Amino acid sequence: MKVGITGARGFLGTAIIAEAKSRHWKVVAYSRSENTVIEGADEVRSFANTESLDVSGLDALVHLAGEPIVGLWTKEKLRRVRDSRVDLTTDLIEALARTPEEDRPKVLVSASGIGFYGNRADEVLDEGAEVGLGFIPELCREWEAAAYEAKRHGIRVVVPRIGLVLGDQGLLQKVRPIFKLGIGGKLGAGSQWMSWIHINDIAGIFMECIQQCGLHGEVNAAAPNPVRNSEFTKIYARVLRRLAVIPVPQFILKHLPGGMGCLFLDSQRIEPAVMNAFSYQWRFPDLERALRDIEGRELPEDKVDCEDVADS
Repeated sequence: MKVGITGARGFLGTAIIAEAKSRHWKVVAYSRSENTVIEGADEVRSFANTESLDVSGLDALVHLAGEPIVGLWTKEKLRRVRDSRVDLTTDLIEALARTPEEDRPKVLVSASGIGFYGNRADEVLDEGAEVGLGFIPELCREWEAAAYEAKRHGIRVVVPRIGLVLGDQGLLQKVRPIFKLGIGGKLGAGSQWMSWIHINDIAGIFMECIQQCGLHGEVNAAAPNPVRNSEFTKIYARVLRRLAVIPVPQFILKHLPGGMGCLFLDSQRIEPAVMNAFSYQWRFPDLERALRDIEGRELPEDKVDCEDVADS
């Protein structure tokens, strides 16, 4: 198997490369910088000029590239976020169309996000749920629509809607220092659902999307046991053996520039119905075990005693 990966140097791209190499697959990484060395990649191709983008000779193409969503939501930032997803995906499809049919990848796995669903309170959301309202849902809708154009060229398209990815980097890298100082806390009321996934499981799901010929369309890439923000906060503090008693007021988050408070307050209770139907074997279906694996903390024999210590 020979798989191409855009966004290969990112948090998720690095994990997918490692997973692919563990299966003895060949990896072609795409980079905007010339002469870039990407660990684990067998070959690096230029992504700087999409008009000359070479996607030939691949069995599968994984598309992850995009401007980070986190950051000050100015008009310019939101433009870059959209263009780096929707327009870049359109450019990628054009490159696939230019490639002779016999040399095209058979499958495109193009990332999306659970932000597609918007703020849905306690509603359980499987892959059939409707798109939500707001910038992020509209962005995801356009992003996915651009990827589906590959179907016109005989390519199977899978769109993983990715939940909150937990690993050494990403969100935990940002909040870990705060929690270790004992000043972490819930966001607003803490009642919003957080649909998370361990980095190893998201990499595994991308492999399944490539290998399982019966997988088409949207796939909720989130663990089967979402939690409320207040529970996430409590569990993470317990894992780090710290208190978490300083909440972030909701009114502050709601008044962040550009409406970016939705990143912290929107509630998405995701059900990974497709992956469960395909009998995916979750490596970390339980949040505490996932966090303890990431933080290198053993799971205590008596969790009740541990809770008493953490909450005292």
